[in-house]
Amino acid sequence: MDNLYQRLDLNLLRVFDVLMNSRNVTRAAEQLNLSQSTVSHALARLRQALDDPLFVMTRKEMRPTQRALALAAPVRQSLMLIEQGIRQSASFDPKVSARTFRIAVPSSIEHGAVPLLVDLLHQRAPACRLAVTELVHSDYEDNLSRGGMDLVVAFASGDHLSPRLKISPWFDNAMVCLSAKESDLPAQLSAEQLVSWSHVSTSTWGHNQTLVENWLKKKGLERPIAVWVPSFEALPKLLATGRYLAMVPELIARDFCHYYPLQQHVLSEPLRSTYVIAQHPLTEFDPALIWFRQLLDEIGDQLRSSP
Repeated sequence: MDNLYQRLDLNLLRVFDVLMNSRNVTRAAEQLNLSQSTVSHALARLRQALDDPLFVMTRKEMRPTQRALALAAPVRQSLMLIEQGIRQSASFDPKVSARTFRIAVPSSIEHGAVPLLVDLLHQRAPACRLAVTELVHSDYEDNLSRGGMDLVVAFASGDHLSPRLKISPWFDNAMVCLSAKESDLPAQLSAEQLVSWSHVSTSTWGHNQTLVENWLKKKGLERPIAVWVPSFEALPKLLATGRYLAMVPELIARDFCHYYPLQQHVLSEPLRSTYVIAQHPLTEFDPALIWFRQLLDEIGDQLRSSP
């Protein structure tokens, strides 16, 4: 066992890593662009070298042994470090790169910031692509460490991201109230005025709404929620009826008031939502992501300057 490390082929570790993710020889072979027999042979060599079955067949999948589970994270991190080193050795040229940047964002950022990001990418890296998914209640460590995601935009108060991620503040944005243009409500609303109307809540778990609820709770108040919707898509039509109010980030209200017959109201006490960017430490020095973070910083500066 003393010279086990020297005897292990790096390609075997890549097969192990893909098998940990797929739990199936056929799918692993497809991902690696190898034959099933080659993957099976690699697994046999790993089993012999490590003196452990590593994966045991069950009715539905290949289940990893305790030894395999213990090896999974170190192997993944080692492969990521090698990939990172290779990327760093090659310069990143946004003018010719065709890289796909993968990010997860809350719906407010999808609506208010992603169009700005797409425009900057189009101008400075025309061949690069952007894949955006909705922020979910996940710690994101595994997805970021495996390269399935590059960056995650989340809420500073979200308390769901893994503490092992590199998390830095991005920008904050005021929470404001939206109403129909003919509502005759004053430009500034107190908490008491806010809860005198029925509301539309724009997320089932988003922390912008939780921020509002906690603020009101400290005052012994609670707003009546008439409608829950998962995004901002239906909000303009619901508010246009004149029956409801909605609390949203100012970057959303700004657009809606421009395109729809709505108006925004500031709160008598400032309430701001802070967004953060999460990244795995393994990709901290990736030249492409350093460049991409600079784009996000530019957009954050623009949005930070809003009321």
